[in-house]
Amino acid sequence: MKQAIILRGLPGSGKSHYAQTLAEELVAADEARFVILSTDDYFVQADGGYQFDKSKLSEFHNLNLARYINALAEGIELVIVDNTNIRRWEFIAYLSAAHAMGYQVKEVVVGEVKDKSLQHLYQKRNTHNVALRTISNMARQFEW
Repeated sequence: MKQAIILRGLPGSGKSHYAQTLAEELVAADEARFVILSTDDYFVQADGGYQFDKSKLSEFHNLNLARYINALAEGIELVIVDNTNIRRWEFIAYLSAAHAMGYQVKEVVVGEVKDKSLQHLYQKRNTHNVALRTISNMARQFEW
């Protein structure tokens, strides 16, 4: 069965760790192919460093969506989207493409979005230095 999993959650909530662990568990038994796709991948520099550039965000989201559609077209058994997806419009194209290509889709919220004490934890452990104010704003904007 082909599956697309769309992760949602605040920066630092554990989405990337969850994606990797889930993929390893789901494919270990039958050696199915998988791919984890994140817009963050486009901000990684040649030396492995991360350089966020807000002016590139829309372009990189579109590139990630195109890469996702290509993965679906190739029939990769498990395709995971590892983005924050705070608002529904941010991932509706992923959802629609998966349905159109016959994938079972699962939406997973990682972490607790509204818990302010966890927002502090997420700020401390997120790898991209997202400020607490930004994380709190994202939590307020989160659409269920």
